[in-house]
Amino acid sequence: MLKAAKILAILAAIECFGIMALEMFFWQQAGTKINPNMTADFVSQTATMAANQGLYNGFLGLGIIFGMIRKNKEIVLLSLFCIIAAAVYGAYSVDYAIIFKQGIIPAAAFIFNLIAKEKRGTLHFR
Repeated sequence: MLKAAKILAILAAIECFGIMALEMFFWQQAGTKINPNMTADFVSQTATMAANQGLYNGFLGLGIIFGMIRKNKEIVLLSLFCIIAAAVYGAYSVDYAIIFKQGIIPAAAFIFNLIAKEKRGTLHFR
């Protein structure tokens, strides 16, 4: 269970970094391909906003990785919860499909990390 929790958390972080790269560096090239309803002019006008959103996605992914490195389950859970909250709000405000596209992996990672038991030795400093 612990391995599955870690793998799912890493997948959620990779998803965040992928979204970050798309929004920060490839928005102008991929914007109209992602959503055909967006015009090239609209994509150009929203590039700065998309880059800002991408930065936040990067911070969420970084939170997961940082929590895993520090072996701090609470940081990992908080980062995953923030991703889930963003997916739920995106589903509510933009398109319900966002909950499936961006929320399933973090939700599974959250549940697995919540119930996973960590193996601890006799000496544990915290």
